[in-house]
Amino acid sequence: MTEPVLDVRNLQLSFGALKATDGVSLTLRPGEIHALIGPNGAGKSTLIGLIAGTLTPDAGQVFLSGRDVTGTDVVARARAGLARSFQVSAVAGELTVLQNVVLAVQGARGQSFRFFRPALGQADLCEAAEAHIARVGLSDRRAVQAGDLAHGERRRLELAMALALCPRAFVLDEPMAGMGPDGAREMTALLDDLRHEAPILLVEHDMDAVFALADRVSVLVSGRVIASGTVAEIRADAEVQRAYLGEEMLE
Repeated sequence: MTEPVLDVRNLQLSFGALKATDGVSLTLRPGEIHALIGPNGAGKSTLIGLIAGTLTPDAGQVFLSGRDVTGTDVVARARAGLARSFQVSAVAGELTVLQNVVLAVQGARGQSFRFFRPALGQADLCEAAEAHIARVGLSDRRAVQAGDLAHGERRRLELAMALALCPRAFVLDEPMAGMGPDGAREMTALLDDLRHEAPILLVEHDMDAVFALADRVSVLVSGRVIASGTVAEIRADAEVQRAYLGEEMLE
């Protein structure tokens, strides 16, 4: 079997007596979308923090493309190809779409932001940024200030900035949040296409999107994975039905 791009092994983190993450293991394989679902307070944000490097586990390991990155910080993991998006926006509202993505490309290459203005004159940086912008369907909005974008367009811009990392894996935290039906459908189609660029660990409450996109689903409840499998297996799991999905989601 192909080696996982992302391999999370027995992650544990407690805050006092509370086990926020209780021995969580999961993998992300090339070309797939692995959805992580669960009720509010289940520990999803904590788990994403442990994977991304904003939190340090009490025990367990995180491997990216076979390399143990558990002891590295957020920047090191990003440079190793872990692209996290939608948790805290890195978009600068006063800059244009193109300027935001050029800044992301510049940062991904390890160049100082002090030379941001000269960077706008560097053809290779601008060409790379334009390619990422086109990939998410924002070419006609390249000169618009990010603060003037519609909500769904801003999400697309965040994805273009994540693409600047040339990611090995995406970790996306609720990309459908705040979108209407049309925006959610457009984002679903985009993510379905992006899985071929890098596999996606998708944290999402929109179950229509999860069931449409996911190759595998893991269900997190009280810091513990109670089930993991295909959409059909998760729909049929009695414990998942009781703990999270409910009858209305199974029809």
